[in-house]
Amino acid sequence: MALALVGYLPQALADAGEVLDRVAVIRSLSRDDAAKGLPVFLKGTVVYKARGGRAFILHDGEEALSVHLFRAKELGLWKGGRIRDEIYDVGAVIEIEGVTGPAGYSPVIIPIRFKRVGTAPLPEPKRIPMERLLSGSDVSQRVLVEGVVQRSVAVEDGKWAMSLMVDGHLCDVDFQMAEGFSTLKTVDSRVQVRGFCSPVFNLRSESTRLRLLAWGQDDVTVIEPPPADPFAARHLPLNGLLPFSRVPDRFHRKVTEGIVNFAIPGHFFFLQDGTNGLRVESSSAEVKVGDRLEVAGFVDTTSGIASLSEAVARRLGTAELPAPMLVTAEELLLPGMAGRVEPVVKVDHSGCVVQVRGLLRQIERRSREGIWSMLVESGGMLFRAQMPGLVVTYQPPWREGSEVVVTGVCELEFSPRKPGTNSPLVSGFNLWLRNPGDMAIVKGPPWWTPQLLGIALGGTGLVLALALVWSLLLHRKVDQQMGIISSKLRSETIHTERNRLAQDLHDTLEQQLVGVALQLDDAEEIIRKDPELATEVVTLARRMLRHTRMEARRSVWDLRSQVLESDGLVPALEALAESVASPSGPSVEVRTAGEPRSFPLETEFQLFRVAQEALANALKHARAKRIVIALQCNGETTRLTISDDGEGFSAVALNRSDGSHFGVLGMYERAERIGGKLTIARNSDGGCSVTLMLSHEPSPALQTRIS
Repeated sequence: MALALVGYLPQALADAGEVLDRVAVIRSLSRDDAAKGLPVFLKGTVVYKARGGRAFILHDGEEALSVHLFRAKELGLWKGGRIRDEIYDVGAVIEIEGVTGPAGYSPVIIPIRFKRVGTAPLPEPKRIPMERLLSGSDVSQRVLVEGVVQRSVAVEDGKWAMSLMVDGHLCDVDFQMAEGFSTLKTVDSRVQVRGFCSPVFNLRSESTRLRLLAWGQDDVTVIEPPPADPFAARHLPLNGLLPFSRVPDRFHRKVTEGIVNFAIPGHFFFLQDGTNGLRVESSSAEVKVGDRLEVAGFVDTTSGIASLSEAVARRLGTAELPAPMLVTAEELLLPGMAGRVEPVVKVDHSGCVVQVRGLLRQIERRSREGIWSMLVESGGMLFRAQMPGLVVTYQPPWREGSEVVVTGVCELEFSPRKPGTNSPLVSGFNLWLRNPGDMAIVKGPPWWTPQLLGIALGGTGLVLALALVWSLLLHRKVDQQMGIISSKLRSETIHTERNRLAQDLHDTLEQQLVGVALQLDDAEEIIRKDPELATEVVTLARRMLRHTRMEARRSVWDLRSQVLESDGLVPALEALAESVASPSGPSVEVRTAGEPRSFPLETEFQLFRVAQEALANALKHARAKRIVIALQCNGETTRLTISDDGEGFSAVALNRSDGSHFGVLGMYERAERIGGKLTIARNSDGGCSVTLMLSHEPSPALQTRIS
């Protein structure tokens, strides 16, 4: 019978069904089964107890596992009342009742109550192969490990921490008590440690690192003490910390020296000696650029090239920094080999000050690390230039797109070794910069930057949106006015005036809005190919909208074209052609023959509106590539022709009288109003021609209107 953990108050375990009475059975449970809260009753010896009594480890004579007292109290399962520490001191034999739980990594017991029934010695620690230790399967078991101490420091709450290199693997040891420990007496010594396996695990409950839990210095036996002088060992070159040797001593401290060319105090620094460099990790060394140091540390090869960790330093004096080496990105990524067979380089530049020329592509600040990071392109390759220590409000002098020369300490990055090769390959590099002057600007960025392109695109989009809104508002206004006219004007005379007003609005506002729409359509297609040309098209559309607004105001008052009144018919036709011209639209040409005759303003106005309507129809419907407006004058007649090479027209559509072709009907009415004759015909080679023939003798209707 499974018991729920949260909010469950268990009955007597004897009534709960099958009870687990062996640690081995509990440790065999899956995570899901352990989470069911299966009943437990067993007897065992307390072999480890955390400070504060929140948890302890219980050994039943075969195996051990953790007991989480704090979890029982959190869930409200604890029924044992107040507990005295001596009841479950190390060595106490107890009988425990509880349920299983999944914990963070392995199954545990969540106690309901327990009592002390005796005392027993601790089980002897076992030497377990490294393979088993790394697997995490021996969690909570008491083990014995031996290795070289590479880190030994006091931590919070009076505790102590060590890191040992055991069989080539780092093992952390957390001690409950710091009394009796000394960093100087433990680091670089060979020791044996007795403790309980407690692997470090991740968010998925996966073992990621070897760790032991121990109580204090009594759990440590020194086999070989550290050297009295950490700098007494033979000095090695910066690029030769792990030479071949018949004596395996790679896990003890190595000693080298060089000039500090870059430093982040309390974290790491780089040493350089000629063309050789080295990264040194140290939380205690107080160094600055220009110091000549002697350092002793443990070799770390996890980054693909040897570095030193947990290092101590001794200042020998100061020295002048080596001059930067001018290199290319290709030389850093593909260093020259010393031989045709051996995969050893002549010089690798890692840890050395170099100069690389490139193009600054991106600037960012990683606030969490307090580092300015720049992405630079050189020879088609990208690398990162990093500069720590600048304040948040700092304004860098560099701009993306600038040509720069970067001076910094090179740190190589490596890809995994390929099968059949002896060493990994360089996959990338980054440069550590000391100050803003290490990135010198050779040439500023071009004026047309991605930021400006984004602004231009945003502005163009705004113009398009405003144009659309303006067009909708104008159409809505026309519809409103037509509704008012239809409801208030009933007589024939007013009906005629309504038609004239509708024609004028149709011929001015709609045709000019058609031109605006064409310009914006062009801008939408061109903007991805040529932003500068798109800007010109949008500017033209903006000018046409301004003209449309003025014409709308003008139409309300007297329905006259300003250009027509001030300059005459021919300039008005030329201005009309220019207003609808666009880079991707049809060409519009105005031709004149003979001496243009001077007509009354009313006649010129109607001629202009006929040309405007015919031109608009050709633009909207004909899909023409070329449109010609021709004005021919002789002694007796004037001929206005608007022709195109488009798709022609539908005779059925032209005969419709339902108002859907209001513009065509308006052209006929305008021609009749001035005594002219309008014809619409299909051209022999395709396309359409609209022709208005006008006699120079005014019609009686026009004479009456003029008088």
